[in-house]
This record gives sequence, structure tokens and C-alpha cells, in this order.
Amino acid sequence: MKGVSENLSDNFNVTIWTTNPQYPQKEIYQESDFQQEELRNAKVKRVQTKNKRFEKIFFFRFLLYLEVLWKLLRFVWKDDGHYDMIFVSTPPLSIPLIGLVAKRKYKAELIVDVRDLWPETLKAIKGLFTRIIRYLAYPVERLIYLRADKIIVNSEGFIDYIKRIVGEDKEVYFVPNSLTKNELEQERQAPSNEAITIIYAGNLGVAQDLTTFLSLARTFKENTKIHFLIIGYGIHYEEVRQEIMQRELFNVELKPPEPRDKVFQRLLKADIAYMGLDRHPVFQTVIPGKVIDYMGAGLPIIGVTSGYSRHIIEEAEAGIVLENEADFDMLESVVNQWIDSPKLRHQYGQNGKNFAIEHFNWENNRKQLERIVAQTDEKTSDDVCLERISK
Repeated sequence: MKGVSENLSDNFNVTIWTTNPQYPQKEIYQESDFQQEELRNAKVKRVQTKNKRFEKIFFFRFLLYLEVLWKLLRFVWKDDGHYDMIFVSTPPLSIPLIGLVAKRKYKAELIVDVRDLWPETLKAIKGLFTRIIRYLAYPVERLIYLRADKIIVNSEGFIDYIKRIVGEDKEVYFVPNSLTKNELEQERQAPSNEAITIIYAGNLGVAQDLTTFLSLARTFKENTKIHFLIIGYGIHYEEVRQEIMQRELFNVELKPPEPRDKVFQRLLKADIAYMGLDRHPVFQTVIPGKVIDYMGAGLPIIGVTSGYSRHIIEEAEAGIVLENEADFDMLESVVNQWIDSPKLRHQYGQNGKNFAIEHFNWENNRKQLERIVAQTDEKTSDDVCLERISK
């Protein structure tokens, strides 16, 4: 969303309504590494939230959504500005609901940017409360998609699902998560004689599966040539930490969240990247942002996944993909090959890098984004209002 905001603000007057940074925890944004300047060429209006216990318990997260919904609705009610287009991001559905209100008040077009199929994702979360919320949310989701003037997705895997709601005549635009020119131009560090680093960087939540990653660490526990690194956050962070301690996996280093720039530098220094998705059908349509970052950093990828993310890794020839941990013996053999062959690691990594330059490049995607926003009906000015929850 920062990329969307920065690219739009170059040619449009952008006002952003959002919260103060709070994900995964509010406290980390007090640290100097996480403090960032506001976006260039954009007005940013932030709301304060009181709910602090939203990371682990869905009920408290739902309360946060309601709090943000109420406070941003007050923004819309009090704001007398003029906007030609409202750009909202989902999940959660509360933000596009605000977009529907703003669309009517400002007589503007509404763009809905779908970054996850919510409430479909709730199928992976057990519990009566989430089941109730999911079924109540389906009619809201349908209303939002039907009332949106334009729909953007960051995964082509979402398109069929949305088309079943809106029909074939309504175009759904694909604008994937992307890498900046600066990121794509950065070179990997030359291989050293030190330990090979296998890295995982990203969320430790419901969708992610680190079972195979920790099994690899256990298998290579006595091999001093291999170091395992996790940079993560999310509801399962503590569980992962406990499992590392219980298994006495001293070859695994677990780090708390770090700023994106710092994480990308770690990717450039690593040797092999890992991504794993839960086998629940709802995750078949997603492509985790970490896959794109891995490719941009030129890392060969170990993927334990299926569906759209598997398709992308295989199309790019950026690594090896397994359906599940049943193929572990083959994975162990591949890791041993990669350890002994810097040339092979480079080949897979360079394949992924080339694919990222062609398909996940902000220099290309910004043109697509600008075309989508510029295709307004009978609009004369160029004001855009973006609403989102800050991350």
C-alpha cells in the first residue's frame, strides 16, 4: 500500500485516511528503526485506536475493526473535501464499507483493492465466533464487489472467485505486490566460506506452515555448515520460539520484526529461502509477498505449497516446490545439492530475479495503476482518497 500511495501521489492529489502504525504490535513503531517519514506529496490523516490486544484473539481484532470503522466514518462525515475517486483496501471488509459511504457522499468512483479473500480466509480459523462472522460477512462482501466501480487484486488466483460474484462483464485488474527499482538493482553478496543460511522472513500466522522448515533444521542440526534464520511476527511467534527451545535447535535463530529495508539486506546475504503455506484450500489462491521479495533478492526458493504460489515458483523456475512434508527425503537431497553447488543456487536465484524484474516491478505496475485510476467517467479533477489500516 505504501507503493500504491507513493506512485499515485506523483500524478494525483492524494489524501490518505488511516490509523497510526500498529501491526504487528504498536510498540515496535516507537523504536528508531521503524520510525519513518510521511509519504511524499500526500496528505495523511490518522486516527488513534485504543484496542491493543488484537494480535492473537480474533474477537479483539474484530473489535479493532469496529473501532476503526466508527472513527473513519466520522472522518467522512466531517470532511468537506472533494474527491473524484475513493481507493480502499481489503481485508477487513470494514474499510470498503467506509468506501461505499464515501462514494455516495462525494459522488466519486470506488476502487476496491483486494489483498486477501476475506471472509473466505476465516474458513481456516476454527471457532463458533469466526463461523458466525464469516456467514454474516458474505452478503457484505457481495455488496462491496457489486458496488465497486473497479476491482484490483494482487493475486490472479482471486479473479475467478470475484468473477463468480460480479459476473464476467466486470473487469478485475491484476496489480501484484512489487519491488522498487532500488531493490531490484541491489546485488547479492558473493558467497562466503561461512555457513549456508536458509531464511524465512514473514508472518507466523494461520496461513503459514513452518513444519518442514523446523524439520530441516532438525535434520541438519549437527551440520555446522548450515544456519537457519527466521525473521517473523504474528500469532504463532511464541509457539515457534517454544518449539525451537524444546527441540534444542541451536542452529535456528529467531528474530523479531525488522524494518523492510533491513530484512531485504538480510535476504541479499542469505543463500536459500523458505516459504510454506497451510494446505487448507482457501490458501490455494494466494501468493505471499515473501515469494516476490525472495525472487527480487535472487534467492533460490524451497516452497511447501500448492495452487497459485506453486504455479508462480515453477513458472519462474525459481526453486523446488513440494506438496507436503511427505516429500521430505527428496527435499533433504535437494538441500544437500544446493549446499555443495553455489552455481546451482545462483541459477535458481537468477531465474527468480529475472521473473521479478519482468512481472513484479513497480516501474511497470505503476503504469497499470495510473491507467486504472485515470479511467474515470466525466471527472475533471484528479483527487484521490485512500483509506486503509496502516501496517
